Amino acid sequence: MTIKTSIIAVIITFFSTLNVMAQKDHVLFTLGDDNVYNSEFSKIYKKNLEIVNDPSQKDIDNYLDLYINYRLKVKEAYRLRMDTVPTYIAEYNKYKNQLIEPYLKDDNTEKDLVKEAYQRMLQEVNANHILVKLKKNPSSVDTLRAYDKLKALRKQVLEGAAFDSIAKNFSEDPSAERNNGNLGYFTVFQMVYPFETTAYTTPVGEVSDVFKTKFGYHVIKVNDIRDARGEVQVAHIMLKGDSKENVSKINNIKQQLDDGGDFAALAKSYSTDLATSMKGGVLPKFTANKMVKSFADVSFALKNIGDISKPFTTRYGWHIVKLLKRIPVGSFEEMKPLIDKKVKQGQRARIIGRSVIDRLLKEYSIKTDVNVFNLFTNPVWSQSKKEIDYSKTILTIENKEIPAKSFSNFLGTINDKRKVAERFQKFKEQEILTYYKDQLPNHFPNLEQTLREYREGLLLFDLMQDNIWSQAEKDSLGLVSFFENNRDKYQWNERVEATIFTFDKKENAKKAMKLLGKNKTVKEIQELLSKDGIVDLKQGAYEKTNKVFPKGFKFNKRISEIIPDGKQFVLVQIKKTLAPQPKELKETRGRVISDFQDYTEQIWLKSLQKRYPVSIHKKALKKLKRKYN
Repeated sequence: MTIKTSIIAVIITFFSTLNVMAQKDHVLFTLGDDNVYNSEFSKIYKKNLEIVNDPSQKDIDNYLDLYINYRLKVKEAYRLRMDTVPTYIAEYNKYKNQLIEPYLKDDNTEKDLVKEAYQRMLQEVNANHILVKLKKNPSSVDTLRAYDKLKALRKQVLEGAAFDSIAKNFSEDPSAERNNGNLGYFTVFQMVYPFETTAYTTPVGEVSDVFKTKFGYHVIKVNDIRDARGEVQVAHIMLKGDSKENVSKINNIKQQLDDGGDFAALAKSYSTDLATSMKGGVLPKFTANKMVKSFADVSFALKNIGDISKPFTTRYGWHIVKLLKRIPVGSFEEMKPLIDKKVKQGQRARIIGRSVIDRLLKEYSIKTDVNVFNLFTNPVWSQSKKEIDYSKTILTIENKEIPAKSFSNFLGTINDKRKVAERFQKFKEQEILTYYKDQLPNHFPNLEQTLREYREGLLLFDLMQDNIWSQAEKDSLGLVSFFENNRDKYQWNERVEATIFTFDKKENAKKAMKLLGKNKTVKEIQELLSKDGIVDLKQGAYEKTNKVFPKGFKFNKRISEIIPDGKQFVLVQIKKTLAPQPKELKETRGRVISDFQDYTEQIWLKSLQKRYPVSIHKKALKKLKRKYN
């Protein structure tokens, strides 16, 4: 959390206002031409009572003064039009978008997707596929050509052609030439969502219809669906390469294992996998499709914990594997946090957002002026955009009219008729969502209240930053003058010049005490005890109330006793006592700046009270006091 965010949070906590009905309510005070009602202040004050411990902030008169000052500052910020500053608008909108994000999701759709993902997690699909790629932003001609090509290939398969042969010869997936389009086994979240869904919903042995993903058009054939095998953890011994020497060596290692040899010890001695050999060959847990297929097949084929495989090869060389753990898919409750995260971050998040738009399309009265829209698909317009009256309404959502100019800006230079229609659909959905966001505060009072609190808190921070905090730091002459006129406020109490040693062992503290008794300097003590180590060392002039001194320390000796402090030991040397004296500005600059800011703020508040006269209605205030005192 930034300092700015923290300050705004404090402002909101103490001065958040509530939209309350003012009918049949008494005016507590007027501020310029604004009325503030009893009910508003009463609710804020009640909220404040629950969170503060300072008695002065519980006093109604004091809190009323604070609240009046708050309202003065907010009113001044609006007079200065600080709510129109681009940086303010950007920061407010960023917060607003974060706050309304939960309202842009369909909880039921999200729950359904989470349940669906878990059910799919319990199974693994084996499938072949054929891909016909689409380039980015394809024309309608390119799209139709790709679709028709794959449709024809699918027809060949349905008429008896071997799927794997068609995939090898015609698929545009580069891997198809070597694997005939076979993807092996996969499970949820390992393919793009449309591909995954098609794979899980196509019956075993059947061929799907043509479908589209961001990569292009696909057809898949589902070969098998099996129960998910979860994860395994194994240890392995690896010999890189497949030389005759390695064949003899791996068989010798297997014989030693059969004779009772320790797997971990043999891995350390022989394995050429440097990343795991010193760990006894132990690999991180893995799923079948996250490992080289031949390695995974052997690992998952081991039945019992402790079983050891026969020597086998992969493209990396020779291996022997020992099964250490089997980790089945967890229960829904165990897997839900992970699934929730993946659902919200992946392609499914678009489906959740899409469900909200689909609902709004049904709920709202939405009208498109077809005549205005058709002008954008006219070839004449693409050559000379002067044919359109951009002030005309192209889209109406409830009572909000959206001019053609807005769509023109959204459309840019696109003039392809099909793409114009696609862009208009996106434009319409964007405008629907914008309208929905704008209407949310009207339907959710708590949201409106929170937005108002942050809006005013942010305004107040910017106002104080410009008028008080930054000014007080920049006005160096004013700061010096203020300090000179108030020097008597900045005084040192009686202090002592002291050295405070902290040790981790009592014996070290005893050695230091003896050296101090012999009038050794701090530097000499550091050198003599450097091997034993001084945990901490502080030197300086400190007031006796300073927390650098251990609890219970007495200032009546030049060298203190050894004082236990938790698991450490403290030794204090007092050199001399310093009488009370004035502080220099550099010694108390932070406090002076704070006081100078308070002083400047009080002068500024008086000027605001002149601009916006405040009148407290005594009868209303008296009624409040009777209620809370």
